[in-house]
Amino acid sequence: MPRRLLGVLILLLVSVAIGRAQGDAVLFSVGTDTVRLHEFEYHWRRSKEKQLDVFLQTYGHFKQKVQYAKELGLDTLMEYRLHREQIRQLVNQKGKRPRKGVFKQQEWIKLMHVSCLLNQHASKKQIRASEAYMDSVYAAIQRGGKVEGEELPWIQTRHLLNEWQKQLQGLDKNEYTKPFYSPMGIHMIAWTDRRMGMQEEGYPIQGSKGLQMKEAEEGLLVSALDTYVEQRLNCTDQELDAYFKAHRNDYGWGIPHFRGAVIHCQDKKEAKRIKKYLRKYPEKHWREAWKRMPDDVAKNARLETGFFSIGKNAYVDKLVFNCGVFEPLADYPHTWVLGKRLKKGPTGFKDVREKVFRDCKKVKKEAEMDAITRKYELEIDEEVLKTVNREGIK
Repeated sequence: MPRRLLGVLILLLVSVAIGRAQGDAVLFSVGTDTVRLHEFEYHWRRSKEKQLDVFLQTYGHFKQKVQYAKELGLDTLMEYRLHREQIRQLVNQKGKRPRKGVFKQQEWIKLMHVSCLLNQHASKKQIRASEAYMDSVYAAIQRGGKVEGEELPWIQTRHLLNEWQKQLQGLDKNEYTKPFYSPMGIHMIAWTDRRMGMQEEGYPIQGSKGLQMKEAEEGLLVSALDTYVEQRLNCTDQELDAYFKAHRNDYGWGIPHFRGAVIHCQDKKEAKRIKKYLRKYPEKHWREAWKRMPDDVAKNARLETGFFSIGKNAYVDKLVFNCGVFEPLADYPHTWVLGKRLKKGPTGFKDVREKVFRDCKKVKKEAEMDAITRKYELEIDEEVLKTVNREGIK
């Protein structure tokens, strides 16, 4: 091997060794993001997980969710940007000793806003269009129209952008400002509530400021993604029916149930008329039919429909399951039931809709998370992984 090439290789190896010693080596990459050794060790040190391989997969999946949140543009949302600015100011205040009497009791504020977000490279056409839109909204307000602003979470006034703080001075409650600029774009804001002395959220205060900011920003993004996925996922009745049929054995029960109605009326004759009337309709329409019930059927009676197990309703316990006692209602001396006793288990997903919906949605959410994992491949440098500081971290 030529001496010059050998020297270059030695220099490269030394550089890699120095980088790893300083924690600058890339441990893994996911999408367009890379995680260096010092960042990984910082997070593992703060985690309760003791097994390195488990934490590596957990943290890697966290980074995959961050990538997906960015792809969806969740980092452009106003709520995210305001929270990020709040955290930035908190991080920058770390180690600073406040002047005596300052910040003992902070003001918190609830805001509504209408915004057109503009980045630093926005074209003149985009700026003019945003200005025209905001002017039209403000003109509509001046004419007495209503504006559908976006509500922001509680935030300390001192953590707002300076431009927002200035606009709030002298502003009456529920009154919108004129359109104004900030580094984020063009806004109109109105405050709906103000309070003093609310407890401040606990943001990370350990480690370097750079790691604090990155940790907080990514935490906000993953939280926004979880909310986005939760709101986006839904299960139709067709999906619930299919899921129930595929997992019917998961929804059995050890005690009998009753599905139907408990009816309180005056006497047996009235009960007979009510029963004849309700039998004309499917059980799911009994409540609607009850509202339209003619006076010649019953003028004064009460209906309670539902899905009952033993112990849920004293009338059902006695009349269906033959256990317990109940006192008749003073105004409705005759109580009876109409429906079906279910011994073996639910006959359809509607009998256990809440549980089936929860399980079906959980499966769909897991599928969504698996899709994110497949989309953003986790590439781990096994050699760098061997250098992770296992001693002193756990």
